[in-house]
Amino acid sequence: MAGAKETKSQKAKPEAAYSKREIMAAAAGFNVSPDVLAGALRRVEKDTLTRAEAEKAIQDFKKRQV
Repeated sequence: MAGAKETKSQKAKPEAAYSKREIMAAAAGFNVSPDVLAGALRRVEKDTLTRAEAEKAIQDFKKRQV
């Protein structure tokens, strides 16, 4: 039972948010070039993003039609 309580508390923890500048500095961590990351972040209106939001922005940018 104690393990179940720990799992619930871990899920409730909010994801860390990073500024666009911090995300740009970690382009290699997303396995994309800085140019792709810059294009993806340019389309996002928020100033801070979670890792999941940044990854979604990258995927959306890669899938968009040119």
